[in-house]
Amino acid sequence: MHSRSFSDYGLLILKGIAMGVANKIPGVSGGIVAVVTGFYEELIFSFQRLNFKAVYLLLRGRFRTFWLYINGAFLMALLLGIIFSYFTLSLFLDVALTIYPMRVWAIFFGLVLASAILLFRDFSKWHTNSVVFALAGLVVGLGLSVLSPSEQNPSLIYVFLCGVVSIVGMTLPGLSGSFLLILMGNYTFLLVDAVNSFGRWIISPFLNTELAPQDAEYALIFGVFLVGSLVGISGLSALIHRIQQKAKDELQAILIGFVFGSLFILWPTNRVTPLESSMSMESIFWTIIWGLIGLVIVFVLDYYERKK
Repeated sequence: MHSRSFSDYGLLILKGIAMGVANKIPGVSGGIVAVVTGFYEELIFSFQRLNFKAVYLLLRGRFRTFWLYINGAFLMALLLGIIFSYFTLSLFLDVALTIYPMRVWAIFFGLVLASAILLFRDFSKWHTNSVVFALAGLVVGLGLSVLSPSEQNPSLIYVFLCGVVSIVGMTLPGLSGSFLLILMGNYTFLLVDAVNSFGRWIISPFLNTELAPQDAEYALIFGVFLVGSLVGISGLSALIHRIQQKAKDELQAILIGFVFGSLFILWPTNRVTPLESSMSMESIFWTIIWGLIGLVIVFVLDYYERKK
């Protein structure tokens, strides 16, 4: 790709931070950040280069050719920003979900509801086929929410699958990978608990601190999640890109129905234990207020996106 200055790479790191925050927050798509800040096409191009040819170049020791082939400087700058935002934001979410679970899930509900409204608003090609695909997405979303309530699943195979699926939010603007992890039941487990444990595992040798017994297990789980994400980047991103080229309207209609159908599972009282969810008038009032805050956040981001 084109050459960049030192300041250009600094800006890319900042964009990576924004993308990492978006990927971590349900209802906000990292792909949207890539579109708004102008590097979506280069991102998809670079993801598609993470293929068997890249592995071949790496195994043959042709490191410079490998680096140039995958657009490594671009990916490294973004990755630094994403990693920084992941580990800092996860600490905040860990505390917030412990102290204010109802309010946090209310914000998440508002974020996803606003995203669903914007997806519907921006789609204009309604006809018989798109309505059918939207209804199919709605049925699938409702089925996941009502018929099969999501539960945490620490199985390494399932964690690997979560990694593959979570990358969708980076490659498909409008759909949140974190939202999909909530539907799969592993959002808090993987993007809060496992991320924090993995961070402690990384820095413990430098700080000479002892790890808790579960930290090593969580670190392994997060490692499997990362491997799944890499597989998703190389495989799923290419597949989604082809589908977007051949059936963009149908895919968008399915997404709209799916997100609306899945809203039930995000309602705060469905995400916390009965002890954490007080149904007093004050609790209901603040749940609605925090939900509206989530709604406003997405609408404000959309306003500035449209201004650009």
